[in-house]
Amino acid sequence: MPLKIKAPSVPLRLIPEPLTPSAFAPFGTVIENPSPSSPSITHQRSPDQSLGEPNWASSASAVTANQGTALKYNDVTKLVDLYDRAPSRKPGKAVMSMFVCMPRDLLPDISSADSIGTTTAAEDDLQKGGVEGLLPIKILERHPYTTQTFIPLGLSPSDQHTGYLVVVAPTLPLSKNREARPPPFPMPEPRRRRSLREVLSLARPPPFPENEQSSVPSSRRSRRFTVRLGPPDLQNLRAFVARGPQAVTYGAGTWHAPMIVLGGKNVEFVVVQYSNGVTEEDCQEVEITTDTAGGVVVAAISKGEFQMPVKGELKAKL
Repeated sequence: MPLKIKAPSVPLRLIPEPLTPSAFAPFGTVIENPSPSSPSITHQRSPDQSLGEPNWASSASAVTANQGTALKYNDVTKLVDLYDRAPSRKPGKAVMSMFVCMPRDLLPDISSADSIGTTTAAEDDLQKGGVEGLLPIKILERHPYTTQTFIPLGLSPSDQHTGYLVVVAPTLPLSKNREARPPPFPMPEPRRRRSLREVLSLARPPPFPENEQSSVPSSRRSRRFTVRLGPPDLQNLRAFVARGPQAVTYGAGTWHAPMIVLGGKNVEFVVVQYSNGVTEEDCQEVEITTDTAGGVVVAAISKGEFQMPVKGELKAKL
């Protein structure tokens, strides 16, 4: 069952921003063609050569491959497996799956511009163009011991009416009353200096027979990591609009919303991550709850940006 956390006491409206590598860097990586304006592969024949060099735009991070018919960019994202630090110590394995995500329905924007208060430049632009509708954010999740990469299939770079929304949040420090929660992102505990007796004992055979136990608690011997991080920081949620030629990798332990497709058609994603089959170590969820409609976390989608239906009433839906 997801842990329930309270929504902010005042309405929180997220203004989606374009997904760029620099903006998303605190939460993971964006996978995209570093040189999308490069010309297509064309070969120039010459009298001396049966096949000339490809007509590429120069790129310091790229190397030619496949007999000069391709550009290869190395390490476009990092795949991280931290399951050796999980409480169960059960190793993870690489997993590739497919998510077929349906577009979300928007809820009508019943708030006025005056109710938003002081606005940023992005919010001013959104208000001038109008709001198509709102997307409530009710669930956040994280994968504490693995990165997770979403690679969309079949989305054309020229399709301006279909995309997906990436919603992420920083992590708050873990409070004392949450220490019993499953460990989020593992952090090494401070090392203490070994005593001379401990150092010398490493050179001797184990002093205890196999059927006896040491007086040193096993938890102290085996626990190399301690809980350091806690729930998502809802006040600093961010939303990014991703397009067809972009894939995204969430860093290990990054709080994020389940995938949100924007537009009028389904989008298939190939998802790459590690997993060890232990539910609480593979995925942890929080449910954002509120007593009134005023405390909802919503993302505002600008008018005309995506072809999406607007259904129902905001209060009725929430």
